[in-house]
Amino acid sequence: MSQILCLSMIGAVIGAYLGKYIGWAIRAWPSHEKFHCDYLKCPSCTKGLEFGCCNAGIAQERVYIALSAIVAGVSVFFFGFSIKALISWLFVAACLIVTIVDIRCFIIPDCLSKGGIAAGIIYAAIAWASLEFGGFKLSYYVSFNDSFIGFVVGGGFLMFLGKVSEVIFKKPDGMGGGDVKLLAAMGAWAGWKPVIVTVLIASFVGASFGLATIIYDSIKNKKTYRPMSHHIPFGPYLCLGFLITFYFGMEPFLNFFNAYQYWVMNR
Repeated sequence: MSQILCLSMIGAVIGAYLGKYIGWAIRAWPSHEKFHCDYLKCPSCTKGLEFGCCNAGIAQERVYIALSAIVAGVSVFFFGFSIKALISWLFVAACLIVTIVDIRCFIIPDCLSKGGIAAGIIYAAIAWASLEFGGFKLSYYVSFNDSFIGFVVGGGFLMFLGKVSEVIFKKPDGMGGGDVKLLAAMGAWAGWKPVIVTVLIASFVGASFGLATIIYDSIKNKKTYRPMSHHIPFGPYLCLGFLITFYFGMEPFLNFFNAYQYWVMNR
C-alpha cells in the first residue's frame, strides 16, 4: 500500500508540472491552433488583469495544476504506472481543454480532434500488433476494427443528426463540425459501443441542463423562451459522457436501461 501511495505522489508531482501546459493549450488553441510561448505569460499579465481578459490571472492556472495533479495521482493509484494511467490523464486534460474552449469560443480545436482521430487509430493498431505478434495485451486495449468502426460511427452519427436538424428546422449548422470530429476521435479511442453510450449520456445531461436553464430564466429573469434562439456548446457534454464511460464502463448504463425496460414492461 505504501508503495502505491508513493507512486501516486510521484504521479501527482508529474501531473502538477504538466498542469501549466493545459492552461497554455486553452489560451493558445482557440484562435491560433498553435502553441505560442507568449501565452505562458498570461497568468501574470497586468494589462490583461486590468481589462478583464479571460486568460489573465494566476487563479485559473492554479486550478489547472491542482486538477492535473489530482487526476495523475488518482490514475496511478488505480492503474499503476501504466499506459492506462497516462491515457486517463490525457483524456481528462483533453476534455478540460475542449470544455473550456468550447464554452468560451464555441469552437473545438481541430488540432485536438483530428490529431485525436489519428492517434486513436494508430494506438489501436499498435495494441493489436502487440497482442497478435508480441503476445501481450496493453493495459488499455481497443481492437483496430473496433477503433475504426468507432471513428466511423462517432463521426457519422452526429453528421447524420446535423443533416436531419437542417431538414427539420430549415437552419444550417444544426450540429457543429467540431462536435462531429470530436466524437469521431472518441470513437477511435473507445470503440463504437462506448461512443453510442457517450452520445446518449451527453444528450440526456445536455437536454436536462438546457431545460433547467429555460425554467430558471423564465422564473428568475421573466425571460420568454424562443426556440432555436440559443447556441449551446455540446462539446462539454460529450466530454462528460466520454469520461463517465471510460471510468465506469457501460455496465451502469446497461443496468439502468434494463431496470427501465423492466419497469415499462411491468407497469
